[in-house]
Amino acid sequence: MKSTKTVKEAYVFLGLTLAFSYFVFWGPLALFKIPTISFVSDVKGPAWAIALFLVGGFVPSLLAIFLTWKKEGVSGLRLLGRRILQFKLGWRWYVFTFLIVIAGTAGQLTINKLLGNTFNRYLFLAQLGSFLPLLFIGPLSEEIGWRGYALERLQTRWNALTSSLIVGLVWALWHLLLFMMVGASLHESGVPFIGFLIKMLASSILYTWLYNNTKQSLWSAILLHWLYSYAAQVVSSGVNRPPLYNWLEYLPYVTIAAIVVLTWKPQTLSRPQKTLGYTNNKSDSSDDVH
Repeated sequence: MKSTKTVKEAYVFLGLTLAFSYFVFWGPLALFKIPTISFVSDVKGPAWAIALFLVGGFVPSLLAIFLTWKKEGVSGLRLLGRRILQFKLGWRWYVFTFLIVIAGTAGQLTINKLLGNTFNRYLFLAQLGSFLPLLFIGPLSEEIGWRGYALERLQTRWNALTSSLIVGLVWALWHLLLFMMVGASLHESGVPFIGFLIKMLASSILYTWLYNNTKQSLWSAILLHWLYSYAAQVVSSGVNRPPLYNWLEYLPYVTIAAIVVLTWKPQTLSRPQKTLGYTNNKSDSSDDVH
């Protein structure tokens, strides 16, 4: 009964996140082609549109915080806060987190080079001023919801791989509006949604892998999102985007995710363990991946 209840909570969260984004914040901006603000071009819309755009980006985390308070009270919020500040991941998981982004970025730059294009590596230093602000735009504005609320509850019923794919699918659909919103980087760069969807599914697996192996530390997801956001911003600002590159740029992350699934197994992607006080019935296998 507890598994059924908690997984329904996840579905409610995912549905509400899409509803608020599609019908309140981002949907109207996309439907009426109202410019917002771009970090890759000179597009700048009215202040109210920019406000809707920015607040809409915090919907996943704000909704997760509200639902946690509604269902678990102050004690639930305290637990959520402790998981955000759970910095003790173990040195190897910090190494894995950095290696994911380094390997993925190196793969993208290799693809860019093989297609006959150049890239100015100085951009990684030139854009360091945006590194700290990126902590809030994506990592903190989303991860409390995707990993901290939805993933936890989905894993009380589904295995880690299935839970990752469910979150990844909704995560991609949530971003879909940005492909139609004037000023949004996904709209301005011309990235194909199908390729983006594949990347989100693969990335979601990597987030779950880190999250489950660090005792449900939300910091692990926030850190990966932070590092990836910065690397992706720098790469996008410096590579040429012929159609073939747009379809191949996510191949490195898909490859890394495939290696993780094959090595750690889809059942838990980690040691069997309890999450948030909910016993994960799918985690009773004896697969020890370490």
